[in-house]
Amino acid sequence: MCCCVEKPVYSRLKVTAGQSVDLLCNTSLTSDIMWTHHHTHDPDVHYVYRNGLIASDKPRLAVKTTGGNFHSLVIDDTELSDSGLYSCYDGDGLRKVGYQLIVNGMCWFVSETYL
Repeated sequence: MCCCVEKPVYSRLKVTAGQSVDLLCNTSLTSDIMWTHHHTHDPDVHYVYRNGLIASDKPRLAVKTTGGNFHSLVIDDTELSDSGLYSCYDGDGLRKVGYQLIVNGMCWFVSETYL
């Protein structure tokens, strides 16, 4: 009998550029917690939170405790480049939750009236 590897499930979140978003993870907040980000157009997975630190190139990100065993990865003022897959791992390296974040741009329509 053959066993197969379970494919990770991602919760889909859609936001408009400029909004903030909280990605909730149900695990105790320790320096062992990791958050990764995978852009759909980039084959590499990037750490955005590891060893208790936010990646230096991610100034709009923060990690906050929301009580008990919950913490959030907070992305302020989202940009299109924030779109992608986010995963939270506990201290044992087990994936606890994943999000597919879709950041939509805003379109401005300018109408001119001539008198």
